[in-house]
Amino acid sequence: MANQYLTMKELKEALPEIPENSLKRYLQEHAEYINFKKEHNRYKIQASEIEKLKLIRKLYSDGLKKEEVTTKLEEAGFPVTITVEDEEESSSTSLMNVNHELTDMKKLVSFLVQQNEQSRLQQNKIREQNKQLIHEVQELKQTIDDLRHAQEQGNEQESEKVTSLYEKLMLTQKSVEEVASAVEAEKSKTIWQKLFGK
Repeated sequence: MANQYLTMKELKEALPEIPENSLKRYLQEHAEYINFKKEHNRYKIQASEIEKLKLIRKLYSDGLKKEEVTTKLEEAGFPVTITVEDEEESSSTSLMNVNHELTDMKKLVSFLVQQNEQSRLQQNKIREQNKQLIHEVQELKQTIDDLRHAQEQGNEQESEKVTSLYEKLMLTQKSVEEVASAVEAEKSKTIWQKLFGK
């Protein structure tokens, strides 16, 4: 009986408590959850869908709106189906279950959003480090300028301090350049390279 299709009249006999107009509305509004075919404006509903139609009727009777009923059907785990016209025989249809694909897509989107957020946080951290390094470089340059000025006035004792500070400045500059090149390398990667590590 599971693969048997019922006409609307037969379905109405099986579900006398549901008006025919309501049955047609359920088929139209929740087509992705109900296995049926339409031939020349006539519905043929798979007999196995009777219980599902009873559930839809109950949900509407409980005062739920269309979107809420759809959510309940989704939560109940009913497979989403897409009706595809067969090329050889237009009256026959084949059904594809797309729940699995939709779940995979949801996971991928969630993963991409998470990766994007992590990337944004990392870029903010690097930006803050850059600001700090630039500030340190500016302070060192000022100190060196002050010491050079003192050295020019003949203060030999300050000469070693200048050399030491100059070396520190060079190391800091190297750090800034390394961070800057890392940021550029990260920026130039596409989302797919970040995902698959290539």
